[in-house]
Amino acid sequence: MATERFRREVIAGLLSAPKRLPSKLFYDERGSQLFDEITRLDEYYLTRTEISIFERYLPEMAALVGPNALVIEFGTGAGIKTAMLLRSLDHPRAYIPIDISSEQLAIASRELSARFPTVAVHPVCADYTESFRLPVVERGERNVIFFPGSTIGNFEPPGAVEFLRRAASLVGTPGALLIGFDRVKDRKTLEAAYNDKKGVTAQFNRHLIERVAEGFEVSISPEDFEHYAFYNEPENRIEMHLVSRKSQVLCLDSQTIHLAAGEHIITEYSYKYTPESFAKILAESGFQVSNTWTDPMDYFALCHAVVQR
Repeated sequence: MATERFRREVIAGLLSAPKRLPSKLFYDERGSQLFDEITRLDEYYLTRTEISIFERYLPEMAALVGPNALVIEFGTGAGIKTAMLLRSLDHPRAYIPIDISSEQLAIASRELSARFPTVAVHPVCADYTESFRLPVVERGERNVIFFPGSTIGNFEPPGAVEFLRRAASLVGTPGALLIGFDRVKDRKTLEAAYNDKKGVTAQFNRHLIERVAEGFEVSISPEDFEHYAFYNEPENRIEMHLVSRKSQVLCLDSQTIHLAAGEHIITEYSYKYTPESFAKILAESGFQVSNTWTDPMDYFALCHAVVQR
């Protein structure tokens, strides 16, 4: 059985109009494994492009972070980029990974502790999109939030501002943020990244149905839903949906959910930004950009920003 929070969020999302399921629910152990597989696909340029930016500009990033930093990461993933950052920093004081998946958090924390025995690792299992408490640890000379990938794109712009305001409050002055974002680009490249030929992204999307079936102990088939992802150009976002292939009735606890044939469930938005539009989001959140790095194709970017005094 799923947690009460999971059940509550699923029911609220499926009772809303339009129906939606929060993208954070993708990331149980199986979902994290599928996403890791996605990052290695030919069509999915985001991860390898971001790593190439790290490889080229890490000394500059580390210099801006400074010595004896306390690094707080929203999400852990496979820990590849985290290891690159920690290796480049000057005597990082401690590392606090925050992740909703306890399994992924435990794996990544063990691996990083083994690789960096002089860095104290304090994992926190929490939903970083909501309020949570940091463990009591010795403060570094600067608290830095590390938020690689393009997860900030999963927030609608007003939600991104609200989230980043909380982040600014969390690190305080002279806190900083090292964050990745996906850039606006041509439709063909964007849509290919979310509709891979092997169908891994479709499997990842339908995994939400597997989670609902398991969490509520009901009979729902992922094969009764079609993966649909497209670029909404006026909004500068990829939209990922599940489309019901037939009329269905879902009995979830005391709620009855009706799905018409062809009805959509929104499972993810992924907003794409220009450096200018992202700097505006940061400014509205209380951060000031100090540097932005990108790749030769202008596909992806990493940004360092400091909390405004």
